[in-house]
Amino acid sequence: MTQPNKNELMVVSGAATGIGAATAQELAAMGYHVLAGVRTDGEADGVRAPGVEPVTLDITVPEHIESIAERIADDPEERPLRAVINNAGIEINAPVEVLPLDLWRKQFEVNLFGHVAVIQALLPFLRTSRGRIVNISSVGGAAALPIFGAYAGTKFALEAASDALRREVTAQGVQVVVVQPGGVRTEMAAHSGKISLERADKLSVEHQRLYGDLIKSTVAANTAFLKRALPAARAGVKIARAATTARPRARYTLGMDAAFTIPLARVLPARLMDRVLSASHRSQRNTSSH
Repeated sequence: MTQPNKNELMVVSGAATGIGAATAQELAAMGYHVLAGVRTDGEADGVRAPGVEPVTLDITVPEHIESIAERIADDPEERPLRAVINNAGIEINAPVEVLPLDLWRKQFEVNLFGHVAVIQALLPFLRTSRGRIVNISSVGGAAALPIFGAYAGTKFALEAASDALRREVTAQGVQVVVVQPGGVRTEMAAHSGKISLERADKLSVEHQRLYGDLIKSTVAANTAFLKRALPAARAGVKIARAATTARPRARYTLGMDAAFTIPLARVLPARLMDRVLSASHRSQRNTSSH
């Protein structure tokens, strides 16, 4: 049931599907007016709903970011900006040696630099409202699986930027929260495995010999896990709560895999963590073969 109008704005990037769409819907149900970032008219039609206003927002396009800042500044009801949920992201996985540099750069442009650009543009509004920034990271921001080097690299970097930002703006009344999802059933997660396998088929004979089995086994393990992973709708509920609770923690994990893996990554020696992750993936592959 939709709650009474809270007369405040929320911004959610990457809101066309998955976690972003679920978060936008949950915030709207809580009574906020959500500016839901999408890239196409078709995506806009898919998310438009009471309390959810689609806005064109490719976070790598400066004009889009300027436009959403103007939309907030010129809000007809003069509603304050309560929170920004930086959720947009892409995932293209391949071994470090064979992933082209342009795809490394593309992932950093979306998963890191785009979020920084949004923060730089919207932070003045949050300073006025004493609002909140919620950065959607990943379990990959604490423990990098094989073939996830570029994606995990963007999340490690987002974690560091979030820590610095939190320490910079706390005294200004702005809160910074990091959400670390593990496996969540989304279109991006399902599609990334297919992309990895398609790229593997195009590798040289030598690179297929070196990495082919690793790519296939990693994709198989992740595919098996996603069948019982956290639904996007439940992730959206948890993120909405992190964005609105009165006294938020600095970090929240989503899903049992994140809750298990992230603490281990902090305390285990690197070589032991390697074995833990390898054993986990062998278990996933064995499960998928039954």
